[in-house]
Amino acid sequence: MMAREGGVGGDGRGAQRQAEAASDSLLHSPSTTAHSPRKLIRGLSLLGAVALIVGNMVGTSLYTLPASVAKAAGPFGIVAWLFTAVGYFFVALVYASLGTRYPRTGGPYVYAREAFGEFAGFQTVWAYWFSAVIGNAGIVTGVIGYAAGFSPALGESVWLQFALAQALIWGLCLINVIGIKQSARLQIAIMFLNFVPLITLMLLTLPSFDAANLSPFAPKGFGSLAAGAALVVWAYSGIESATVPAEEVQRPERTIRRGTMLGYALGTMVFLLSAVAVAGVLPNDVIASSPRPVALAVERAVGPLAGVVIGTTAIIAGAGTLNGWILMAGRIPLAAAQDGIFFRGLAKIHPRFGTPYVGLIAGTAVASAMLLMYFVKTLLGVFEFIVLLSVLTTLLPHLFAAASELMLARRDPERYTLAERKRAHIVAPIAFVFVLYTMYGVGAEVVLWGFLVILAGTPLYVWFATRDGRARAEPATPG
Repeated sequence: MMAREGGVGGDGRGAQRQAEAASDSLLHSPSTTAHSPRKLIRGLSLLGAVALIVGNMVGTSLYTLPASVAKAAGPFGIVAWLFTAVGYFFVALVYASLGTRYPRTGGPYVYAREAFGEFAGFQTVWAYWFSAVIGNAGIVTGVIGYAAGFSPALGESVWLQFALAQALIWGLCLINVIGIKQSARLQIAIMFLNFVPLITLMLLTLPSFDAANLSPFAPKGFGSLAAGAALVVWAYSGIESATVPAEEVQRPERTIRRGTMLGYALGTMVFLLSAVAVAGVLPNDVIASSPRPVALAVERAVGPLAGVVIGTTAIIAGAGTLNGWILMAGRIPLAAAQDGIFFRGLAKIHPRFGTPYVGLIAGTAVASAMLLMYFVKTLLGVFEFIVLLSVLTTLLPHLFAAASELMLARRDPERYTLAERKRAHIVAPIAFVFVLYTMYGVGAEVVLWGFLVILAGTPLYVWFATRDGRARAEPATPG
């Protein structure tokens, strides 16, 4: 799946050299370098890319989502997990393809701009950046919530929770400012600390599987698939992670593709294993009413100490997810800022550390301010609604990426072999329809509000596009 296929007029190696040359042209085009005299550092290895993807996917959502899915779909939620896994396989293929051919920092923004122009690129980066910075506030509250379960003093003090949340988010921001190598090392360590005990305990839980817990299998009907899949989508946020820091990835023409598919495979294995284990060990009503269903299932099957271990891994996993998404939030707007259609300050690269430090600090500041809403009871409802909106704005970049893959395969045939163009005509439409279906599952009200958020960015685009006193012409497509 990860090997390149030869096409008419050349073998696979020739096609790879052609893709690398096109990538070099893209990275050194005037629009890319004009605003960025300082350079990013290629410090993200294949293992680091896999850890970034897996860490961004397998966070606190893994430990809490089974309850929401059980409430929405019952044991049929296992099918929702499987359906979403299959759909995201095609989404992963899209990102593996685009990330290899257009390895510029920003990922989905780069593809939408290349395929559909400046305004589509802006819509993508606006939605994507919104989802990342707001989502980070949601992630840190999940981590603090799990930590409060271990400490009565922390659980009783809102201000202590707030202080710990601020210390965690700003501490991880500092690590990311210091360098992507440091952030990647932390991410790799967290991946192993999370995965080894989690997978071991899930396997030990399987012998306690009781098929009686799966009956009735679909208490809310088979139509609950859409609602269940819309929830599971949140777990797969981050499948595109290797494409976003593309200019910091070592050997991007190979690493992005391999890292994306390996990260997808590892994340999916853990998701399906935990979904089956929890559904088989606990009755559906117990799962649906539990704030910690994975820990409860492990406690019942293995013992109370195992439940404590799972709770600890949930905190570790949440810290890894937060670290990864802070990294992402600093790089999502970088290319757009360089191109002049986002806040220009976000394009600044640290002269010593080679990181987009202004973007990292700005994204963390927004998430930090959001935390105040969460810990002030009168604003809690506002916080929860904004976080819910971030789920939809996470999906829009996937939709644009799928459409971009189809457009670019048709418009830029020199970047694709014949076999790859044929494959793109199959993979991209499937990914597009899947993402559209999950948007439907989110619900009409959230979709409406989400698109209003996206449209609300239009005046910003007008200002960015005309702030030099005239509308800027579209740059020629490099390569």
